[in-house]
Amino acid sequence: MSGYNVERLRSLNIDQLHEVNWTLIGERFEILRRNGGCNYEAGLHRLDGGIVPVEVYARYVEFEDADSIQWIMRDITARKELDALRDDMTSMIFHDLRSPLGNIVSSLEMMSTLLPEDDTLSSMLTIARNSTARIQRLVNSLLDINRLEAGQPIVDQNSIDPIALIRESLRDVEPSAAARQQALVNHATSVLPLIWVDVDMIYRVFVNLLENAIKFTPVGGRIEIGAQTTSDGAYVRFYVRDSGPGISAVDQERIFEKFTRLRGRNRPGGLGVGLAFCRLAVHGHGGDIHVESETDKGTIFWLTLPVAKKQATGQLKRQTGRLTFKPDQKQN
Repeated sequence: MSGYNVERLRSLNIDQLHEVNWTLIGERFEILRRNGGCNYEAGLHRLDGGIVPVEVYARYVEFEDADSIQWIMRDITARKELDALRDDMTSMIFHDLRSPLGNIVSSLEMMSTLLPEDDTLSSMLTIARNSTARIQRLVNSLLDINRLEAGQPIVDQNSIDPIALIRESLRDVEPSAAARQQALVNHATSVLPLIWVDVDMIYRVFVNLLENAIKFTPVGGRIEIGAQTTSDGAYVRFYVRDSGPGISAVDQERIFEKFTRLRGRNRPGGLGVGLAFCRLAVHGHGGDIHVESETDKGTIFWLTLPVAKKQATGQLKRQTGRLTFKPDQKQN
């Protein structure tokens, strides 16, 4: 894989052979010695100057009565090429979807004003609008994933009341919960400081977490959402709790990876991008997100978002399937 012969390979330091993740390994390998092992992705340097993407597993071992580090490197070139192809195709498909989807949304809005008052027609129109809004959230989230992964900053931030944002999110997922006879409980009722966020992006984070909870909670179950200010007053800390099957410890970090879906009986399907978007969006705002769960005991997602320094006032406004911020007065 490297192109080196055995003699030349033995003469190299390990960091000459590949890009060592010293954050996980530790200086002089002290973290590795303490924790036993770790894995990460890196580039292996070939003799001919090329770089091979590899998955590295390193662990502390005793070999012939000597302290040693075992390095296992697996060539993941084929997987990386498939990932790049999938990302390119995803970006192309969803960019091409935005324009016709916008036309559908506009047409539905016009139809709502032209159709006669009829309960059946109104119900069908509501279903169509909710479905297109869901597709639009998915499209926008996929595009945001590409932007955030490329390191683009979040620029469209405003001060907004988190209670109002939660209320809007609950309103949009209520039909799905009602169809499964689930109880949506809002504990975020006390006064909270305004948060400094991209309103539509964080709204989609809440909707994703709530829809995820609804999907995995059994019929007749209970979903809770709440929020409180952190002790230092710099963040608002939110949670979404479900009464579903829970997530095993080994899967709790993996669920935030793109295109990852948990396997098992009675596991709902999906594209596997919702939680990846949530983590990128929350981290892009300078916040944090993590999960706490035990098998058969439900799951709770925690996230923090920064408190706004400028206490501007405004309201939420819906426009072409998006949630935006409308200031009450001109902001400086």
